[in-house]
Amino acid sequence: MLEEAFRKKLNPLVISCMFVLGGGAWTFSTVYFVAEHFPELQISRHWQLLVCLFPLLLIAGLIYALIQHTAHRLLRSQIALLRVNRALKARSECSQILIRATHEQDLMTDICRVIVESEGYRLAWVGFAMNDIAKTVQPVAQWGYENGYLESLEVSWGENEQGQGPTGIAIRSGQPSVAQHILTDTKWVPWREKALRFGYASSISLPLTDGRQVFGALIIFAGEPDAFAPQEVLLLKALAEDLSYGITTLRLRKEQEQGESKRMLLATIVEQESDGVLTFNTKGIVNYANPSFEKISGYARDELIGFDIWEIAQRQTNQNFFQSMAAALDRDHCGSERFVNRRKDGTLYDVATRIFPVCSSSGISDYAAVIRDLTHEVQLEHQLCQAQKMEAIATLAGGIAHDFNNILAAIITNTEMAQDCITEGDIIGEHLAIVFKAGLRAKNLVKQILTLSCQGDEERQPVRLEQVAQECMKLLRASLPTTIGIHTQLSESLGLVMADPTQVHQVIMNLCTNAADAMRETGGTLSLLLDNVEITETEPLTDPPLPAGHYLRLTVTDTGHGMDRKTAELIFNPFFTTKGPGRGTGLGLSVVHGIVKSHGGGIAFTSNVGQGTTFYVLLPRLDSAVKLFADETYGAVPGGHERILFLDDEDDLVYVGQKMLEYLGYEVVSGTSGLGALDVFRAQPDRFDLVITDQTMPHLTGDQLAGKLLECRPDIPIILCTGMGPATIGGVSTEKARAIGIREVLMKPVERGELARAIRRVLDRPN
Repeated sequence: MLEEAFRKKLNPLVISCMFVLGGGAWTFSTVYFVAEHFPELQISRHWQLLVCLFPLLLIAGLIYALIQHTAHRLLRSQIALLRVNRALKARSECSQILIRATHEQDLMTDICRVIVESEGYRLAWVGFAMNDIAKTVQPVAQWGYENGYLESLEVSWGENEQGQGPTGIAIRSGQPSVAQHILTDTKWVPWREKALRFGYASSISLPLTDGRQVFGALIIFAGEPDAFAPQEVLLLKALAEDLSYGITTLRLRKEQEQGESKRMLLATIVEQESDGVLTFNTKGIVNYANPSFEKISGYARDELIGFDIWEIAQRQTNQNFFQSMAAALDRDHCGSERFVNRRKDGTLYDVATRIFPVCSSSGISDYAAVIRDLTHEVQLEHQLCQAQKMEAIATLAGGIAHDFNNILAAIITNTEMAQDCITEGDIIGEHLAIVFKAGLRAKNLVKQILTLSCQGDEERQPVRLEQVAQECMKLLRASLPTTIGIHTQLSESLGLVMADPTQVHQVIMNLCTNAADAMRETGGTLSLLLDNVEITETEPLTDPPLPAGHYLRLTVTDTGHGMDRKTAELIFNPFFTTKGPGRGTGLGLSVVHGIVKSHGGGIAFTSNVGQGTTFYVLLPRLDSAVKLFADETYGAVPGGHERILFLDDEDDLVYVGQKMLEYLGYEVVSGTSGLGALDVFRAQPDRFDLVITDQTMPHLTGDQLAGKLLECRPDIPIILCTGMGPATIGGVSTEKARAIGIREVLMKPVERGELARAIRRVLDRPN
């Protein structure tokens, strides 16, 4: 404090006054004092002048020393002030850069530029502390005279030799590290020679921190030693702190922008998500519902947002669904469940719901429910179950059809032959007619079972559905009560489908009969529509699913009582019926399903209780016009005189078949073994004009036998009889049989007239 007070008094005025007073006092005291007190002394003028001048010179020297000291101190103060002002200016410019900065790399480069250009330093660079094994410091920005210095610089912030320099120390300690003399500073030993070669005399390393940890350093090189005064170090430290703040702010801003972008992306995904999303807070208040939830449930957002889950859970509609959400709040019971819900319009739909908490830093903040509409999947499951049931029926039908058809064949053929042996008017003929009629009914029943399991063998031809539909509606109109109206709409130029006309007739009659039964008590309208549709992609809602293509669509609609969900799941099951005793066998829709599937089509339906039912049947449309086949008319049972090899595994059928053929005039050689028949044929291949064989034969099936017979004689006509559908194990389709060389395939039991006409078609056909 004394030194400071002394410095304040030593101004030019004080020094001048001191010189005048001191010189005057000395002169006065010398001349006056000597003259006054020592008058006897006679002092020369030269001595008096010398005595007066000496102290003045002494005082002048002292004053000069004081002024010189003050001048040097003032110069140093000016230099320090200049540096401080320069640092303040640099910091001001850096502050402007920090305010305008938008990119981290540009910010660091601009700060380094300002430090070099504004403060006159030789180089400034920024290095980041990497978290690799060597803990290297990676240069990321620089400005000034560098000329490749940083490219080969090896600096670390670890506890190794490369980490003992100022930069490593600053990063580890979090405090500035100054080297005023690189030439003599021991911390610079590994890099000294290179630094001096580039003209670096002093340095300072300033840590960069984000408030939690040091992530890098700002390093400044000066071209002269002692370049970093304490006051300047403080300013540069503040500048490094500003740079740290700027980098941290830009990173946080970038993270926020990325977070906002992610939130926008997630929000867009949730908005576009096909699954419904419903969120509610811990108090049970619904705060969000996405558009898919609106579509799935039929309720608008405004009808849900802001309402209490517990309040909604008390309503009768979808009570279980909302109660599960309330349970998540009440007992923290989160998980997945399945429900059958009711839309706003009253229709039912299946959903799978997953409820889970949404957590924040303070704990659970909200709950979310993801609702997936399973209606389509449930329909597919039902279709799969239906397909599996039909497959089981097919297996069962195929297993019993052969034996049952053999039994029926024996009954029908023997009955026909017995009828030929009685006289007209004989009472036995009436009984045989009843037996024959019952046999034919049994034959048709077996054919229906094979049809519903897609094992029937039909005669396909181009068919105009509108003609078949018109014929069916004429038949229906006569049998329906007047309380049921019929509305028919048939589009023009519908085209053709490749189908069995009899089976198409059966499909239309079955669907219309069922529709009429649903309205028999209450009356209503039966509508039949035929139109063309084009499917542009796979249609999975039909059974089976249909590929893209052109189709003829048959739509049958009634206004009857409709079906509930349980009934709708069972309608295609064989022998399932909702009609009373004696009003149906339960095979109608099963047969329809089998016929449609076997024709390459699909079937679908919609039904609501009290609102009626609509069935849709889609059949592939022929792409080009095809000449229609004329109906074949049959006259009397034809006969002949050719020699036939007749084979069947049943003795009774061999006996009655041989008798029937002989009755028609043919010469017959019969047998029950395929191997034995092959030996007979090989012995005399030209002996026979025709071979009739059953498919199911011991040791050698009918198609296998046919192949071996054709090897011996390629032109031998063969007729194959089978009691099994083509889809059954061991069954043969018409296409496969003709590919082998078999001329005709007949489904057992075969009537006498059917077999006789097939024989003549084969024998009379030109080779």
